[in-house]
Amino acid sequence: MTADTVAYRRRLGYDRVNGIRRRVDATQTRAHIERLAARGWTQGQIAAAAGIHQTTVSIVASARHPQVARSTATAILAIRLDQKPPIPRGLTDATGTRRRLQALMVLGYTLPDITTRAGITRGGLHQTLDGRWECVRTTTAGRVARVYRQLSVLPSPVGRTAELARNHAMGQGWHGPMAWADIDDPQCVPEPTTPGAPSSVHPDDVAELAGCGLDDLEIGRRLGVSPRTVLRARTAHNIPAGVTE
Repeated sequence: MTADTVAYRRRLGYDRVNGIRRRVDATQTRAHIERLAARGWTQGQIAAAAGIHQTTVSIVASARHPQVARSTATAILAIRLDQKPPIPRGLTDATGTRRRLQALMVLGYTLPDITTRAGITRGGLHQTLDGRWECVRTTTAGRVARVYRQLSVLPSPVGRTAELARNHAMGQGWHGPMAWADIDDPQCVPEPTTPGAPSSVHPDDVAELAGCGLDDLEIGRRLGVSPRTVLRARTAHNIPAGVTE
């Protein structure tokens, strides 16, 4: 007899002596599964959150058995209805990817520009860009992040297509790279940038962008202010120009 068997029999004996039922009515547990499903949970996500096998969740949900193991019921009922379902393996939260796509469009890049550089198809990125998808593939998020790091420090593209991208992004109320203290944090709130308002310009932001070689026009685009406002900030804080005329 193995140690696990001995331990199981001891627990079984303890439960019998103390009148603890090992199986309970499944109605409440099944109803909880249905409530979670109504909120978008899959059986796999319920199983992952409860720490049990997906087949067990499926059996309980099917109502084939009137009773369920007490431990199973306890694990499933412990899942809160306001709790977010766990992200499946291979996927990640779409917040950072969505914000990066939107920020690059604020700079003037189009979705085809980004996907071509990232080596991915547009596919579901339209839904990610608009906030309709909460998760993206981990590989996709990584590729978008790489392109974002490359493009966010370069001068913005020029031309009609770039202007259309910028106008669309501004019309949607999207934010550029400098608005985010932590672009991946869903709880992070973007810092507002009001065009032409000197108080919206932080000298550290101006210095950082100028240090990347960007001129006042480009810095203004990224911070949402006029080039004159950038010039006043540089003058007030002795920040060298990013590009010599």
